[in-house]
Parts: sequence; structure tokens; C-alpha cells
Amino acid sequence: MKHFLYICFFLLNSFSGSDWVLKKEKLGISVYTRSVEGSTFEEFKGVTVIPDITLAEVLEVILDVKNYDRLFPDCMNPKVLKQDGKWYDIHYLQSKAPFPVKNRDSVFEQKTELDKDGKHARIVLKPLPDYIPENKDFVRVRKGSGTWELDEDDQRNVKVSYQFQPDPGGEIPSWIANGFIDGHPFKTLSNLKIRLNRK
Repeated sequence: MKHFLYICFFLLNSFSGSDWVLKKEKLGISVYTRSVEGSTFEEFKGVTVIPDITLAEVLEVILDVKNYDRLFPDCMNPKVLKQDGKWYDIHYLQSKAPFPVKNRDSVFEQKTELDKDGKHARIVLKPLPDYIPENKDFVRVRKGSGTWELDEDDQRNVKVSYQFQPDPGGEIPSWIANGFIDGHPFKTLSNLKIRLNRK
């Protein structure tokens, strides 16, 4: 009960007065979306609070590129293309799309910033579509950026916020993509909790 009240309090205060619209709320996960100026694709934000855990433990799963197919829905063949220390990588992903839409692939630069006290981390994702040659069997995702924000409080609760503004490219109407936008962050955060044994 204590964890449930904490989650409700944190989420209400985090988004007070914002332009985010709540799209889904289930199993301690809230998904918000908003329109983005200059784009027909909406931005999403998934938020949850994971109890009785450290930020380091959560960060270890989020940065585990080789197992991204266990974190992100419809992800295939994740690969690290470049690793520079613990907090920087460039990675490659393939994404399965529903028939008859062609599968996507993408390359992202991932930078992690960690506060000195180890209680706050920010991960920034930036697309690098020309880092490797395109594969004719996939549509290369050329746009879309996002962040992870992690905050650990004094009671070992970690607030996780996963925010992204996708642009799948190709010939997918934005109204179709926007209609399913809440599913990705919800499943991602659900998978994160499962991997951390915090269902």
C-alpha cells in the first residue's frame, strides 16, 4: 500500500500543469503522449516507480544492449557497434513490423550521464542512420530521439521515465502509428520490471 501511494503522489506531482495526455495506466505504469511541433508523429512518455531496488541495478538492464530483444517489444538482433567505456555506445537494432509493413532497422548513439551521488541518471538516444550502410531488407529509421531518466530516493525506490519521439519512416501513416503509440512504452517498462523481478 505504501508503494502504491508513493507512486500516485510522484506521478501526480511530476506532470501537474504539463501538456502530456494520459493514454494508459495499468500495473503501476503510466503512459502519456503529446503532439510535437513540426511532426505528425506523437511523442510518448512511460513512467513507473520500481520499489526496493537501486538505480545501479536498473541501469544495468537498460544499458544491456545485447539483451534488448528481452526489453523492447518487437526488437530483433541487437548489436553493439561501438563501446567507449561503460557510459557510451553506438548500437544497432532491427524492429519487426506487422504485415504488410516492412521491418525497420536503426542505429543509435547512447550517452549516459550519472550524478556523483549515483542517485540520478540520464540516458540520451540520438539516431545515426548513416553510421553503417543500409540493408535492403529493412527500412532505415532516420529520425527519432529520446531519453531515459532514473531517480532513486532515500527509500530505495527508483522512478523510471522513458521518453521518445518516434518516426518510423517509410510509408506508415502517422494516424496509424499514433494509434498504437502507448503499447511500446508500456511493454518496455513491463519487460524492465520482469527482468528486475519486480512484476
